[in-house]
Amino acid sequence: MNKQIRKLIVMAWIGSSLIACKKELKDIGTPGSKVEGIQAAWVLKKCVHVDEQSLTKEAADITRYFSNGPKLPNITFNDTLYTVDTVGLGINFFNSTSGSWRFDNDNFPSKIFFTPIDAAPFEFKLNGPIRPQDNLKFTKQVSNSCKGAETLIMSYNLEFLRK
Repeated sequence: MNKQIRKLIVMAWIGSSLIACKKELKDIGTPGSKVEGIQAAWVLKKCVHVDEQSLTKEAADITRYFSNGPKLPNITFNDTLYTVDTVGLGINFFNSTSGSWRFDNDNFPSKIFFTPIDAAPFEFKLNGPIRPQDNLKFTKQVSNSCKGAETLIMSYNLEFLRK
């Protein structure tokens, strides 16, 4: 009987120790607004060209192509509009100098839709969160249409720094 009482006491002590070590959950507050997080002026940090037709998805960092020019590609977002400074640049990833933009979902965005003022609408896939401490990362996909079928031929993985 003595052994049973000891086992019971040891089990009670272990059980109370486990309960006492329970981690306290802290409230981290409400998540930041993604729409507010993107509203800033951004400048290109990195550009990687990906061959989507290659079996291994061959990629080349072409950032230095832009750094040799007069300035780097940049974009500025406000609540619904964007502007791009493309003067002197060989490639304009945004097809226009300004237009409107929106997320597919303001709380959990995975895509950003652009509607240029003088070009066809397009979209970029977001590649990361959009908070004040994060870089803006997205992918521009380039497709070719042949006999009504769209084929992805290449993409640009773009990373922008907040100015």
